[in-house]
Amino acid sequence: MLISFWKYHGTGNDFVMVDDREALFKATPQGVAHLCDRHFGIGADGLILLRMDNGVPRMLYYNSDGRQSTMCGNGGRCFVAFCHFLDVMSDSGEFLAVDGPHPFQLKDGIVSLKMQDVDVLEPIGQDVFLNTGSPHYVQFLESVNGLDVCGSGKAVRYNDRFRAEGVNVNFVAQEGDAIRVRTYERGVEDETYSCGTGVTAAALAFDRQSRSRTGSVSVHTLGGDLSVSFKRNNGGYADIWLHGPAAQVFKGEIEI
Repeated sequence: MLISFWKYHGTGNDFVMVDDREALFKATPQGVAHLCDRHFGIGADGLILLRMDNGVPRMLYYNSDGRQSTMCGNGGRCFVAFCHFLDVMSDSGEFLAVDGPHPFQLKDGIVSLKMQDVDVLEPIGQDVFLNTGSPHYVQFLESVNGLDVCGSGKAVRYNDRFRAEGVNVNFVAQEGDAIRVRTYERGVEDETYSCGTGVTAAALAFDRQSRSRTGSVSVHTLGGDLSVSFKRNNGGYADIWLHGPAAQVFKGEIEI
């Protein structure tokens, strides 16, 4: 079957997007992994399908290893831009993802995506574990420049606690009033240029550590800049928004 696809990225976190409103796409692990392969397929960190659920857009997200996964923040922002391009969604509204509804706003090329509330930030020594729609481990360092992200990330992702389900590992360094984040993503099993749920996790963990009173954190990633705004809520966080650009790269067709 010949399908049309679009390629999008959110600060370098890239996705194959398929308009599957007719639910014809058969997402096998082998097929998805092939599409995401950077040598033999299209090449991407993940695949996103647009489906409809009683008139509401639904995002189905698959990691590049072919497995359906938990929430993807940058993928969600690209999904908004994709649906807006297809005239499926307007400049504001909400869509459905694996972890529930996500309100959004699109203005001047910036997609703002509301994330799920975070009630618990678990300290693990000097590090932090939390779930921002996907599970994240956050480690603070003096600098992340020159860091072996793959080696250090695998050491956490495949330790006894996280081996079975996996965890995304974020290495964070403060730079002025902002933070720089580098992320090892499970499912991709490599460093990605950016990770939306990881940036969100890093920003919340940094706020908890620094006890700033701004309610917003600017974040630098390998692929560009994002920001996270939030409200503190009884030891957790609510009204969490991830802000940043999302861009269409190209359109193509491929036989599956």
